[in-house]
Amino acid sequence: MAGEAQLHHYVPQFYLRRFLDDSGRLWAWDRDNDRVFRTTPKSLAAERSFYHLDLYADENPLEMEKQFSHIEQEVAQITAQWLEWIPDGDLGMPLPISSPNRELVSQFIGLQFLRTADAREVISLASPGHDEMSETERRILHTEALWDNELVGDFIAYIGSAIWIFGRNETQVPYITSDNPVAFRTPDHMMWLKVGIFGTGTYVVYPLSPQVVMYCYPRTSEFRGIEPLDTRILPVEIPEEMVRSDNTGQVFMASRFVFSRENEFEHERAFARTIGTDKLAPPTSGAD
Repeated sequence: MAGEAQLHHYVPQFYLRRFLDDSGRLWAWDRDNDRVFRTTPKSLAAERSFYHLDLYADENPLEMEKQFSHIEQEVAQITAQWLEWIPDGDLGMPLPISSPNRELVSQFIGLQFLRTADAREVISLASPGHDEMSETERRILHTEALWDNELVGDFIAYIGSAIWIFGRNETQVPYITSDNPVAFRTPDHMMWLKVGIFGTGTYVVYPLSPQVVMYCYPRTSEFRGIEPLDTRILPVEIPEEMVRSDNTGQVFMASRFVFSRENEFEHERAFARTIGTDKLAPPTSGAD
């Protein structure tokens, strides 16, 4: 197809632009090679023909990418409004989030978790004969999963039915993000998860900007007491240690790259060395 966009972003550019520094760039830390570089969102969290649907090559092989683009435009506007309200709002203030907007954002967050390179890897590893799969076969398997209404619907329902609470960061430490930014944490705050995420009480930590984080808590017994805080700004100030603790989720979840508006990754490096050991980041996070 003429003019066909070949570079498909699995983390939207509008989202990454919210983490730019004053010069219009962001800092990327390659966790696997411990290398830091400065760049722009255009070249990050993207691969050529990542969602190209070979089965529909004669019709519209870019249908999935087009659908992602449509929902991204809607969610960019919705969350931009949130990012205007939250920094200026009072602690504990309710946010006027409509049901249609809640549904759109739930869909976006659920798909964001499923659409990344890391999700492709997990889906491939769970399939028979994964060691011998070609990259094309892995892509087909991944895109078929993204068209699976039951699988995608479970994620969207998990987000949509959750208690949404928004934390405002007024510390000197910014929230960071990654190439796999939707993080899942156990209710005791002690572990981050990439698989088995529907365990009882597992909640979402999703940074919206360096100043704002979104928590999505399931309506389980562990969090019954915070249900009145749904769609509100967290009623307490967030301490620096909580921001750093939430940032460890991006280090754990990342396929490879962690992004920040600042060239400061020492705490992230320290946490990365604990992954796979019995040492953990400070277990403080969220509304409780």
